[in-house]
Amino acid sequence: MKIFLRLYHFIWLHKWPFILGSIPMIIAMILNNISPFFVKWLTENAQAQNFEQASFLILIFAVLLVTANFLENLGYFITDKNMVRTSNTIAHAVLTHIHDLDFAYHTNKSSGKLISLMKRGDDAFFAYYDIINRQLLNLSISFGMMIFAFTTLKATYLFSVAILVLLTALVATFLIKINIKKRQAFNEADDEVSSARVDNLVNFDTVKYFANEEFEQNRFAALLKTWNQRLQAYFFTFRYFDGLVGNLINLALVGIMYLALVDLSQGQISLPDFLLVSTFAMTLFPKMMHLLFSMRELAKKHTDLKTYLELLDEPIKVNDPEQAKALSKIDGEIEFKEVDFAYENKQAILRDFSLHIRAGEVVALVGFSGAGKSTVAKLLMRMYDPQQGEVLIDGINLKELRRVELRKFIGVVPQDPLLFNNSVYFNIAYAKHQAKRQEVLAAAKAAQVDDFVRDLSAGYDTIVGERGIKLSGGQRQRLAIARVLLEKPKIIIMDEATSSLDSASEKIIQQAFWQMVRDPKDPKTSIIIAHRLSTIMQADRIVVLDQGKIAELGTHSQLIKNKGGIYQKLWSLQRNGFIGDGESDSQK
Repeated sequence: MKIFLRLYHFIWLHKWPFILGSIPMIIAMILNNISPFFVKWLTENAQAQNFEQASFLILIFAVLLVTANFLENLGYFITDKNMVRTSNTIAHAVLTHIHDLDFAYHTNKSSGKLISLMKRGDDAFFAYYDIINRQLLNLSISFGMMIFAFTTLKATYLFSVAILVLLTALVATFLIKINIKKRQAFNEADDEVSSARVDNLVNFDTVKYFANEEFEQNRFAALLKTWNQRLQAYFFTFRYFDGLVGNLINLALVGIMYLALVDLSQGQISLPDFLLVSTFAMTLFPKMMHLLFSMRELAKKHTDLKTYLELLDEPIKVNDPEQAKALSKIDGEIEFKEVDFAYENKQAILRDFSLHIRAGEVVALVGFSGAGKSTVAKLLMRMYDPQQGEVLIDGINLKELRRVELRKFIGVVPQDPLLFNNSVYFNIAYAKHQAKRQEVLAAAKAAQVDDFVRDLSAGYDTIVGERGIKLSGGQRQRLAIARVLLEKPKIIIMDEATSSLDSASEKIIQQAFWQMVRDPKDPKTSIIIAHRLSTIMQADRIVVLDQGKIAELGTHSQLIKNKGGIYQKLWSLQRNGFIGDGESDSQK
């Protein structure tokens, strides 16, 4: 029932097209179901040799059929528009909710499975809309007309129809439940196949690097084997349905006609009434068979639509406050106060972590892998909320701000930037949609993007491919840096932002970065996560993390003098300007 309520919640958002489209359809369905009455009336006039009246009835019948056809098409036209609009509304609501879901949801979800789920769900919506709002409505009107006709005859017909319909419905319900279970099992296998397809397409370069084409083909073949078995089992449920339900309806049709024939032979009904009963039986029961087969399709789509709409029930763990504080600008002061944080089902990453970063200060985070450097950045972006403690900007707890408003003040250059399958220009301008072209090009030149764009086939209009696959790692990082230079946020997070650049390019980009963050008119608060020493030596302070706590704090010159300290050990491990990435200090 929940799925129907939610479905009609969305349909009712566009209620007037739904109502205005349903009215002519209902009238058309009523007119189309008058046919058995015309058969009776024509037979009566033919028996009485009243051919003039019979001709007049045929003329009226023709007018009604033409009218019904016009109204039916008008109703379909209006409701088709409503159906497509409702589908768009649901798709937009689902995507909006997925955007609102926290970072943890996306890290645990397969993109391939999610795409497959959404596609099947959208297809299922159209099936549901048509079967429920059109086919079921048509059958209900047909039954109503038949019941009205049979009430003028014998109660036996109504009783017989009720028993046959009930028996057929019970058998159909039992078989549909089996069908749904088999469909769910098939969907799981289908999702695995879709996920494997996406993985192979997205990571085709990794497959080739390791010459694992045969391994992936065998892995995919194993998934296809399970997929095939479950699809065959699912298809087999249709054969049960077609055989049992189809023959029950055929027996019902023949049974009603036989009852009417017996009554005719015994003089209990007239020939026109016999034709009325037979015509209703021959038109209604095939409709019922068609509807039950459609209900089978509905069962097939039930799981798809249910899972699709249940995406809207996925809990948002990082919520916006009901009464959010509005910020038009910030100074950029950051404070972590006694923060404890652990990812789901994992050991603590940060323990009693406290750090105050002044507005306009540049702070570098240093430490071995797993020390909590990137976690600090994610908490600041409010990708997650800490289990204990607070994260504040300008003295305001991040939980008091809307996430989208918070992130407008923060620019991020990740270690491995992923780009949209669009043009170079689009990917840079994505940071500031309203930016003028000269602003975008200026940012591109400052990030040294302009140097390699000149050699591309279509310049700034060159499509970079999925995830920016057509560009090198260094080129993608330059694009990511250009985006931040264009955005000019108050807070900047550089997460290994120059790790893929050569020394000459890094030097130029570093100059652009430091000019931006050290701008005397508008200094930026910056957090640098890096292994390359050239990116952190100029930082105002360097924070050395070890097992989620601050182990050392100071400038490069201060920390390098701390004999036996972690930073000095990291310094000794450096190679070509990089800090070694190894075990935590406590594990050495």
